[in-house]
Amino acid sequence: MTELLRFLTVTVLGVVIDLAIAFGLHTGLGVPLWLAAAIGFTLAASANYVIHQTWSFQTGPRTLSARRAGLYALVAFATLAVRVAIVALLDRALAGAYPLAILMAGAGGSFFVNFALSKFVVFAAELETP
Repeated sequence: MTELLRFLTVTVLGVVIDLAIAFGLHTGLGVPLWLAAAIGFTLAASANYVIHQTWSFQTGPRTLSARRAGLYALVAFATLAVRVAIVALLDRALAGAYPLAILMAGAGGSFFVNFALSKFVVFAAELETP
């Protein structure tokens, strides 16, 4: 299985959890859609980091690392910013209609930012020091 396919698999499972949380918070508790998207994303991203670290980008024995976790947090923040921007813009443009479709569009748009930054920044092969 390729790195991209492993990343996609983990991300899709994370997005299902993410969207379920966000949709439930919005429709069940009346949390604003942008905030519900942020909460769902944050919870799912935490779990995704561990799985990406140990499976998606595994090129050899890797343990969890505070440095990579910090980088992943920065990547997650950038990804979240893209997602919340998409959700907020679509929510405003569609006057609150189609919340699940809006959440899915935000997740889809932010996927590519997350993959590129994860692959080339967080989980890039570390250079060996002499």
